[in-house]
Amino acid sequence: MNIAEPPDQVRNYLLKHTLTFPALVDATSSVANLYGVRATPTRYLINRDGRVVAGSIGPRDWAGEDAQRLIGILLDAGKTPRRR
Repeated sequence: MNIAEPPDQVRNYLLKHTLTFPALVDATSSVANLYGVRATPTRYLINRDGRVVAGSIGPRDWAGEDAQRLIGILLDAGKTPRRR
């Protein structure tokens, strides 16, 4: 989430670094207030049901083994058996 940054600045950053994930531009801080963001960077992992299941404040290596393992565990935990 980008708080109070111009959309063009965010778009240019994403393009420059070839990032393909969606980035929220929160020009009015309404989403930051909704989720209680008090510092940046703040990151939340949101499950398929829209619930926050993990988060962090400050820089993190989300490409590292530990983060990938955590994400895998959270994704697996969110899977529900299909009814027949």
